[in-house]
Amino acid sequence: MNVAFAGTGEFGIPSLRCLTEADLAPVLVISQPDRRKGRKGAPTPPPLAAAAFDLGLPVFQPERLNQEGARARLSETGADVLVVVAYGQLLRRKVLDLPRLGCVNVHGSLLPRHRGASPIQAAILAGDSVTGVTVMQMDEGLDSGPVLLQLETEIDSSETGGALHDRLAEMGGPLLVRALRGLQSGDLSPDPQDHGASTACGMIEKRDGLLDWGLSAEDLQRRVRAYDPWPGAHTMAKIRERDVRFGIFQVTAETGSGGEPGAILDASADGLVIATGQGALRVQSIQPAGKRRMDAGAFLRGYPLRAGDRFAMPTDPAS
Repeated sequence: MNVAFAGTGEFGIPSLRCLTEADLAPVLVISQPDRRKGRKGAPTPPPLAAAAFDLGLPVFQPERLNQEGARARLSETGADVLVVVAYGQLLRRKVLDLPRLGCVNVHGSLLPRHRGASPIQAAILAGDSVTGVTVMQMDEGLDSGPVLLQLETEIDSSETGGALHDRLAEMGGPLLVRALRGLQSGDLSPDPQDHGASTACGMIEKRDGLLDWGLSAEDLQRRVRAYDPWPGAHTMAKIRERDVRFGIFQVTAETGSGGEPGAILDASADGLVIATGQGALRVQSIQPAGKRRMDAGAFLRGYPLRAGDRFAMPTDPAS
């Protein structure tokens, strides 16, 4: 069985490794082109491409896989199936029809729930208690193809987006191997999704991490978890007449508030208690811009915030 693989982000790396260990090493790994990163702007390969290089696999990095030249390169491999994991491009019918067994995708949710670019964060933001991984047969829609296999897992009440991402990525590799073996033997039949039950999630942007203290403490807690490590939940406060940005981590929702949203109700080594639209949020880990993360006690020694001070709301005018 000849397998080709298309991926860009870190989510696909465990799947790539599992295929290699299962004697299904891709005949070609397709990834997006190198991008300039860092202060020096040095061209840097995507995480998936770097992993493929380390495994000694052939790597192809076209701007668009839908382009004729890129399709021809894929066709030349004689791939029976194209595996797509966090590639970042929608594939057209001319690509989907190239492999004999079609294209197979590994997605970080229990489809049809959370179709789109940010299913892991979406599950935490929605307060889901269960999520999982889906291996599906791709069509021209966005994560709308029939399901081959699914595997469920519970979401821990304190689990961050980064931790859940890594756990689901590891679950996806063995599930992908099972799906490919089933397709190869003919023992696995795709099951159409219930499109009426679908939900969608879009790309996450840096601005999504800005906390709105008018939301409930429960909502804010989920945002802090979902956006750790990126884009990172953050807020602003005035320190010595200067606006300073703070990253917010490790929080607990509490009942009772009695203050204007964003107001600090208590500040001690046990945490900063901040009023919200409903309840209060205890912040136990915080990161000033340009500094490391620190616990509340260490933070207060360098930034003397106290009860009565206030974190900014997104609607506050910039000073």
